[in-house]
Amino acid sequence: MPTEVLVMCPACGHPQPAGGPRCGVCGASLPEAPVPPAPPSGPFVSVDLGAGHSLVGEHGRLTYRIAPGLPPSVVELAQLRALTLESRPFFEALLLTAFGVLGVVDSTLALKVVAFALAGLGVLLAVVCQVRALVLEMDSSASVRWSLGLARRGSERDAKLLGAWRALAQALRARNVVVRDADGAASLPPPSEPPDGPRA
Repeated sequence: MPTEVLVMCPACGHPQPAGGPRCGVCGASLPEAPVPPAPPSGPFVSVDLGAGHSLVGEHGRLTYRIAPGLPPSVVELAQLRALTLESRPFFEALLLTAFGVLGVVDSTLALKVVAFALAGLGVLLAVVCQVRALVLEMDSSASVRWSLGLARRGSERDAKLLGAWRALAQALRARNVVVRDADGAASLPPPSEPPDGPRA
């Protein structure tokens, strides 16, 4: 509930809500008083991760949705200690290299070409694609992993994921959450200023 600021009427002494031009009792002019700003409405961060994935920070929690029809995963900010962007090569694509064995043992030329082509494709995908995920470290020493999906290095989707990460990192850093990048380097929240403001 917002705090109501009152001012005292200089003529009759009755308290009045701040912001009005005249006293509601005697009609005298009221002194000016600072009115606190309205609390921010809406989410403090909202990012579309593509492929049906979305992440929204609102009301002291993070909500991750992997698809519109599935229940979301929710984490309370009060329990979140650190957030890390995890990036790794697309190692799963190396399974295609198993077709290279088939190309070696089979004597059919057409099958050899197809098998070696699939093996080469697996190596290429493992090199040029990355799997990204968010790792959330909780106060309970547990961790939660939210997959961001697969993206080719330098692609539009990869740029979108990195932009979403920067927005999320900035919002959480401002809320005293330790943020780590893909290399594991920690970015600490800025130090709090004393109540009377920065010293000269």
